[in-house]
Amino acid sequence: MDEEIKKLLEQNLELTKEVYAMTKKIKNYITFQKVMSVFYILIIVVPVILSIIYLPPLLKNVFDQYKDLLGVQSGAGNPLENLLKGGAGNLNLDNVDINKLPANIRALIK
Repeated sequence: MDEEIKKLLEQNLELTKEVYAMTKKIKNYITFQKVMSVFYILIIVVPVILSIIYLPPLLKNVFDQYKDLLGVQSGAGNPLENLLKGGAGNLNLDNVDINKLPANIRALIK
């Protein structure tokens, strides 16, 4: 009987060591996944923040080049400037001269 108990205790010890090793691996995996999830969130959030900071001035320069084509005057009530400041405002494209637009855009409109 003593020998049987000793054998069972040795088996129990071996199984406990295996469980401990697996638990350690799982803990390391979970820690790695937490770090990667923070990294993935940063991959998404950082470009969004940078685009909010740097994109409006770049778009302003692009829209300044096309003001003559669109027939838009500069000023405080300029719809493009309102759009760049974060609001669509009341963008009115009724005064756009279609003949001044490039040919490929005119083809899309017709």
